Amino acid sequence: MFQTMYTKLQPFKFRLTVFGLLCGSSLLSVALFRVRTILSGSEDYTFLVWNLFLAWIPLGMAYAASSLAKKRKYLFITMPLAVIPWLLFFPNSPYILTDLQHLSHLRPNIPVWFDMLLINWFAWTGILLGVFSLFLMQDIVRNAFGRIAGWLFVITVGLLSGLGIYIGRFLRWNSWDIIFHPLEHLRELLYYASHPSLQSILFISVFSSFFIFIYITLYAFGLLFQEQTHHVSQEVK
Repeated sequence: MFQTMYTKLQPFKFRLTVFGLLCGSSLLSVALFRVRTILSGSEDYTFLVWNLFLAWIPLGMAYAASSLAKKRKYLFITMPLAVIPWLLFFPNSPYILTDLQHLSHLRPNIPVWFDMLLINWFAWTGILLGVFSLFLMQDIVRNAFGRIAGWLFVITVGLLSGLGIYIGRFLRWNSWDIIFHPLEHLRELLYYASHPSLQSILFISVFSSFFIFIYITLYAFGLLFQEQTHHVSQEVK
């Protein structure tokens, strides 16, 4: 029985490994938060746990979309239904990186290095969740429309993520605001789009470039590992 299960899981071993690492990183992040609450007697950073939970939602949606994509007969019907909600929640993954701004408010009894490591651990976990989620979605687009379309999708998502994070951090919108109050926020968005500030242009362009760079770098590391594995297998043969 175990041999059969191992054979079935073998093609997905790397995805399962990454998923396990993300679970472990999330648990360690929450454990660090818990240590901080014990040491300080306060729950100042509870929002980090909530933001991490929100960062997991796009990954769950990406897995669902990946399963739907296997039924190619209904691809053009099911994919928009999967991609649109995924895109709305996706900025929650890299959004945690902006929580570093809370380091400007010093807390008594807790050294700043501990808070820095705490937020960075949550932020790194959120970014990895976003990268893995985007990889799954890019794989779907690439299989359906080709490699160029897949990378255009990555760049588009990166730019929209910068926009979404700016909206969440500076305009204080939530992902579900667009779902429950679409017309009201659409009018507001059109106003800000027609009256862009220097801050919005700089933030969106810099953050989008930063996330896309991280994604491409990790993607290249994956290809490097794959290339190294291939060379080793060739030498064994």
